[in-house]
Amino acid sequence: MARDWRVDTLRGYFLVLMTLGHFRNPLARFTEYTFGYASAPDGFVFLSGLVSTWVYLRLWEKRGSATMISKVLRRSGQIYLTHLVLFTMGILFALSSGGPSFRSLHPFRAFGLGSLLMYQGGFDKILPMYCLFLVFTPIVLKQFVKGRAWLVGTISASLWIASQFGFGDNTPRLPWLDLGTFNVFAWQAYFVAGQYLGYRGMRLGNGQSSRSDFALVLCVSAAAVLMIDRHLPLIAGMRPLFGFSGIPDHNPARFLDAICLGYILFRIPRTVDAQLMRLRAAQFCNLLGQHSLQVFVFSMLITRFEAHVTARVPPALMVVLTVATVLSLYLPARLHQAYRQRQARPQPADSAILRQPTIA
Repeated sequence: MARDWRVDTLRGYFLVLMTLGHFRNPLARFTEYTFGYASAPDGFVFLSGLVSTWVYLRLWEKRGSATMISKVLRRSGQIYLTHLVLFTMGILFALSSGGPSFRSLHPFRAFGLGSLLMYQGGFDKILPMYCLFLVFTPIVLKQFVKGRAWLVGTISASLWIASQFGFGDNTPRLPWLDLGTFNVFAWQAYFVAGQYLGYRGMRLGNGQSSRSDFALVLCVSAAAVLMIDRHLPLIAGMRPLFGFSGIPDHNPARFLDAICLGYILFRIPRTVDAQLMRLRAAQFCNLLGQHSLQVFVFSMLITRFEAHVTARVPPALMVVLTVATVLSLYLPARLHQAYRQRQARPQPADSAILRQPTIA
C-alpha cells in the first residue's frame, strides 16, 4: 500500500509541535493548543492507530496472521527497548544533576518500575503507551475482520468513560506509582478510532467514506467555540469555561475538539495536497512523518538536554536555538531514509544471481 502523503505530513507536523512543547522556547506559546483543546499528541496517537491498521492488516492479508503477529511483537519490542534506553538515560542524567528526585534517590527501584511501565518520568511517556496499544493490535484487527467492531467500540468507550472517574490516574495511595500524564484508558480511544477508520477505509475505500455537510457545520462551530474558550485568558482575561489545562489530560472537551478538528481535516479536498507538496515546509514535515520513531527519539534526546540549559540562554539567542532544534529533526529522518534505501538495494551477490541466464 502506497504511503498517504497527508498522513505522513501531519505526523511530521505533530512531531515538530511536540518537540517545541518539550523545552522553553519563544515559539511554544504559538504552537501549543493553537486551535483549541486538542493538540499534537491527540493527532499523533490517532494517526498511529490509523497507520497500524494499514500496515498490519495488509500484512495479514498477504502473509497470514502468524507473520502479522510476529511483526507486531517485534515492533513492540523495538519501541519498548527504545523506551528503556531513554528512561535509563533519564536516570543517569538525574544522578549526575544531583537534584532530589525519585530517579536520583532510588535509581534501581525507578528502573524496575519503569521497566514495568509503572513509573514514567520524563517526556517520553508516549512510547510506553504506544507500545501497549500496539500489542493489542492483532486482537483488535481480528475483531474487526470478524465483524465485531461494535464489541471493540463498546470496550473502548467503556474504558474511556471509566477514565473520567479516575480509572488509570495516579493515586496518592501509591506515591511510587507514576503512570504519566497520558491516561492509557482514555487515550486508547484515539488509537482505536484510528484503527477502525483505517480498517473502514481499506474495506470501503476512501471515496465511499461518509461526508455530511451538516456534520461539517457542527464540527466547525464546535471547534470555533472551543478555540475561543481556550484563548479566553488572552481575549477577555477570563478562565476557560470547559476546564482547559494545557497538559495531555482526558477532558471530554479535548476529545470533542479532536473529533471536530479531525473531521475538518478529513473534509479538506485532496487537491489541496498537490499544492502543499510544493512547499518546503510541507516536504520537511512529510519526511519527518515517514520516520516518526527515529525523529521522536532524537527529539527526546535533544530537548531533554535543552530543557535544563535554556534558562541560561539569552532570549535573542533562544530564537536561533529553537529554529536550529526544529531543523535538526531532518538529521535522523534523512539518516534513516538512507538506511532504508541501502537495505532495499540488491546485494552484489543477489545482483549476480539476477543477471544469470535462466535455463528453460
